Amino acid sequence: MTRYWLTPIVKRTPLQLGGGRIVCEPLAELEKLREEAHGLYPRLLPMFKASMLLSDEEDACGSEEVELELASEEDIVFDGSVFQVSHCAEAFLDRMLTNREARAWVDQLAANSERLQDWKQMWLRWLDAGWDVILLREDGV
Repeated sequence: MTRYWLTPIVKRTPLQLGGGRIVCEPLAELEKLREEAHGLYPRLLPMFKASMLLSDEEDACGSEEVELELASEEDIVFDGSVFQVSHCAEAFLDRMLTNREARAWVDQLAANSERLQDWKQMWLRWLDAGWDVILLREDGV
């Protein structure tokens, strides 16, 4: 089973994912959000495979040794002590929209259901806090 998490990036260096992650269910609602976001701007809601965030070697993307606990309410910090961010993830994060650019586009989302409105409002709160937002895909849960 695959799950998708709307995830705040609290800090870029070292990478810190906020503990307030939201599992996006049902998938039909998430698809509506992704389609609408993509229609406004293709890079508005970037998705990245959670397992590819990790690196157990300097040149590797992904880890088979360590798994992220996205359901945990704790922040996840990639400072090298427990988790090391992969080069793939760093490159991905470097191509994200700025907070200001994302905020302008998210404001335009119609979000035509109560669940989508809830997700949009949380997204806006995170952006207003100065955080970036990504969608993480967690496979095999």
